[in-house]
Amino acid sequence: MSNNTHHERGFWLSLVLILMALHGIAGAIFYYAYSQSAVLDKPVLLGLMILHWVANVIAVAGIWFWKRWAMYVYAASTVLAIVVGLLATGMWSVFYFFLPLAILGYMLRTKWDYFE
Repeated sequence: MSNNTHHERGFWLSLVLILMALHGIAGAIFYYAYSQSAVLDKPVLLGLMILHWVANVIAVAGIWFWKRWAMYVYAASTVLAIVVGLLATGMWSVFYFFLPLAILGYMLRTKWDYFE
């Protein structure tokens, strides 16, 4: 695939990617700010969640530029977040973390060939 090929992202996909990046940044700040909370009293869980949010921001940047590795990073960070969320807060975290992955997958289902 040529690097000169222009791939149309569209308004909705652009909006979702921007919201995902903001979600990642806000999540990292939230988890850092509330690190003394009873739910997040384990530093390992806090570190893994911050790693998840940073990976999300990197993945969104990669997806923005149509890099296939970014989709794998995003999927892996979502699995990490689900596992940590189950350990920290219970079953509700599965829906909270899986929903963005499902939305992104649905939006990109017809654009997989755009990725390098």
